[in-house]
Amino acid sequence: MKQAIFSISGILGVDRLFAYLNRNRPVVLVFHGVTAEKPGHFCNHEGMHLYRPIFERLMEFIANRYHPVSLSSIVDWLEGRAVLPSRAVAVTFDDGYRNVLTEAAPVLARLDIPATLFVATDFVFRREALWPDRITSALYLTKQKQLSLDTNGGAENVPLRDEGERIAAEHRLRSLLKNVPDDERRTMLEEIVASLGVDDVEATSAWPDHAPITPEELPRLFEHGVDVGSHTCTHAIVSRMREPQMEFELAESRRLIERATGRPCTLFSYPNGSPADFNARTRDAVIKAGYRGAVTTIKSEVAAMQDRFEIPRCTLTHNHITLSEFAAEVSGLPRFLRRAKARVTGGPALPRGGSWQLDGDWV
Repeated sequence: MKQAIFSISGILGVDRLFAYLNRNRPVVLVFHGVTAEKPGHFCNHEGMHLYRPIFERLMEFIANRYHPVSLSSIVDWLEGRAVLPSRAVAVTFDDGYRNVLTEAAPVLARLDIPATLFVATDFVFRREALWPDRITSALYLTKQKQLSLDTNGGAENVPLRDEGERIAAEHRLRSLLKNVPDDERRTMLEEIVASLGVDDVEATSAWPDHAPITPEELPRLFEHGVDVGSHTCTHAIVSRMREPQMEFELAESRRLIERATGRPCTLFSYPNGSPADFNARTRDAVIKAGYRGAVTTIKSEVAAMQDRFEIPRCTLTHNHITLSEFAAEVSGLPRFLRRAKARVTGGPALPRGGSWQLDGDWV
């Protein structure tokens, strides 16, 4: 049903109308990775890493119908120091996967589309797998048929007998770990991986496209028009951190990036990025650490009066995406429908965001 509506809106030119109406409200897109491997691998079942031909088609659409700009230029605009072209779109990537350099960057360079890669520095500089990837890899490799889980609600047995149950378990575990203090998350993560009986070295190589870019490769991104920003050190949710850890990770990640690239690191991306993942306390810490702007994963366009430390981004990372869906989302049509529905039902006008989930909701 949704795809049919998107297709009809494209045929009727509705997406072009909304693109015109929203021409002075920039859009920031967020991706994670781009892979040359066809969809189907368990470790990429949500399509967090877009199949390169799909990504290329989406970027060609942006190059033909919009004006690609850097995220820095949008921050300049929000500060009142620059003017943006109409229908401005910025491209960003979270986490620091190597395939952004090998697969995405050549596409972006060919189409003259600037971008920003936000790296979690423990992933890039220490080769420590991102915690959501550790869960996915462990569930993919484990020979266990069940996981015993102790939560505040009591003991829980999570079945792992087939791929469907393992995908459901992945969603359950991610949701659980995202909503606890960071110290508790670390302890629970180690217990879960140990219970699944998967060696960390084995898990790290479960899917090649989960590999991080190396510190030595970071400067090469600039040759393709890709800037580098911070995504903390550990990819922990900032609002769940204690004050000393938060201040350390904001400063240390920036220091490592600047040392590796020889350029200022002035942009920050909140891990996960939903409304619960940042607040006035984290905003103050980001400013204190020397950043000029920060991005979320709340689906919306950027308003002229937008807080530059809460810049919204559209998350459209899944390998089932069609060009008509992408065209509609960038134009602002689904956001208009969400707001219209909210006025009628009294529900939320925006999806809650979250970069480690497949967000297919649009009304």
